Amino acid sequence: MNNFGTFLKELRVRAGFGLRTFADMIDMPPSNLSAVEHGRRKPPSDADQLREMARHLGLVDGTPDWNTFFDLAREADSLPADVRHMARRPLVPALLRTIDNRQLTDEEMEKLIRDIQEDRRS
Repeated sequence: MNNFGTFLKELRVRAGFGLRTFADMIDMPPSNLSAVEHGRRKPPSDADQLREMARHLGLVDGTPDWNTFFDLAREADSLPADVRHMARRPLVPALLRTIDNRQLTDEEMEKLIRDIQEDRRS
């Protein structure tokens, strides 16, 4: 899945909402929602608007569907809206540079994420 509009429509249909009903729920004109779903319009860039959409779709923060929803909504070369605020934290650039300098593979980054998640549960 590499298209926000297609994924949004799949989630909307899975949640049992028609286009007009869902558009009303998220306070978006149905024509704009249709344009987003068909790739004629960019996804919303506002994190609060995306969160509202995600909640109405029954997505739960931190789940694969939630992450995919926000990842697909982001513009090229930008962070997803749900983590954009993290870029302002002073150590985030150092963390990313360290990952880049160490040339971690995707598998190594997945392990790092798992280690952090497991450490938070302890």
